[in-house]
Amino acid sequence: MGFPSPITSFHTSAYPAIDPTLATLSSKGKNIVITGGGAGIGSEIAKASAQSGAVSIALLGRTEKTLLATKQTIEDESKATTVRTYVADITSAKDLDHSISAHTKEFGKLHVLVANNGFLPLKQSIIESSLEEWYEGFEVNVKGNYNLVRALLLHATADAAVLSINTVLAHMAYIPGMSSYLALTIATAKSFEYLHYEHPSLFVLSINPGSIKTAMNAKAVGSWEPYPYDNIDLPASFLVWAASNEAKFLNGKFVWAQWDVDELKKMADMIRGTENFTFGLLGWPKGRTTN
Repeated sequence: MGFPSPITSFHTSAYPAIDPTLATLSSKGKNIVITGGGAGIGSEIAKASAQSGAVSIALLGRTEKTLLATKQTIEDESKATTVRTYVADITSAKDLDHSISAHTKEFGKLHVLVANNGFLPLKQSIIESSLEEWYEGFEVNVKGNYNLVRALLLHATADAAVLSINTVLAHMAYIPGMSSYLALTIATAKSFEYLHYEHPSLFVLSINPGSIKTAMNAKAVGSWEPYPYDNIDLPASFLVWAASNEAKFLNGKFVWAQWDVDELKKMADMIRGTENFTFGLLGWPKGRTTN
């Protein structure tokens, strides 16, 4: 690859070790909530979760038409999974509380949350942008996930898996016009890292889903050609693996869906309980504060 990586084996599409139908990755008996679940990566994660045997899936999003289309596809293909759709704006704590409480009232406590909501601000320099444009992504990606997590904590099992879809850009240096987006991606990652420490019984993981051809990704890529897109089945299957017992050693981390899971598992001892695969100043003493 053309960039430094702790993993030597990369994937661009789903592969046998993350097959959602594997018994070791089974979602049988699990209630799953997916935001941004009507299209793109969220829709595919929902389909893979159903293939894995989830008992119920709550799809949250702002567009009823796409939510219902995903629901229909899943229920046609996976008779054991019941899907409910909830039109909700993630920036509204009221919307989220209503949707999640309604789902748990019908199906019981939640076992998996996939925070897949996202917004890409306009590609502008700080001086070219207005406060409203620059800050809009923080409303969705940071405030929205704050609302989501608070709603989840009232209705989740103590050991629920919380999976946050982030972006490779969080790991990159200066990209012209992307100050807002890179800032909010790191803010989002650190927020979920804090959730991990504040609620250690939860499993919390941030994930770069890869380069997936979605409307939001196309907005970021613009006219760059050619562009090496990954297959959308890769993050969908990876998320099923991430919610399984096999991935527990990654609690509190940030990983890439392209990384080979068998290679990751071999690194478990150097990952588990360390600051590897987190954001921070390399070498700074853990927990140290200064005035």
